Amino acid sequence: MKIPRPEFIVLYNGAAPYPDYTELKLSDAFMDVEGLKLTGIDKIPLELVVQVYNINHGHNPEMLKKCESLYGYSFFINKIREYQAQGLTLEESVNPVIEYCIKNNILKDYLLEHGSEVINMLTAEYDREMDIAVNRREAREEGLKEGKLIIAKNLLAKGSTPEFVLEITGLSPEEIEGIEL
Repeated sequence: MKIPRPEFIVLYNGAAPYPDYTELKLSDAFMDVEGLKLTGIDKIPLELVVQVYNINHGHNPEMLKKCESLYGYSFFINKIREYQAQGLTLEESVNPVIEYCIKNNILKDYLLEHGSEVINMLTAEYDREMDIAVNRREAREEGLKEGKLIIAKNLLAKGSTPEFVLEITGLSPEEIEGIEL
């Protein structure tokens, strides 16, 4: 069976200078790339090439002209950076930029429908410690559930009643019924 040829593309819109186009290769991250090459052939058996396009305002204008949404996004981000360069914070910049874009028909429909989501996404602070704590709690809960399921399976295999297993593990009747012995 044939599958479609995959293409890996990154759209760069960071603030640091970046070329209009570049290619990143997975093999550039390998420690011993020479040792990976096939014998007698100057080719790496596993390679991934990612095309990176800079979509910041003023870069790749031909590409941005072909996609109105991408152009609008590029314009929107550039306008926020302009306001920030004038001394406004990100939070102070977002609302006036949304209003400007709507007034000038740039991402108008999207911003009218999803403006509050855009504001929340751009201004929400990423709290690394909170993220780590949430991930730990979720992993702990998952581990506890897996442990309870193992205990329930062992108890049922040794002849315990489903009622007893429910009482001991705190699992739901549906979870106990789904256990395969």
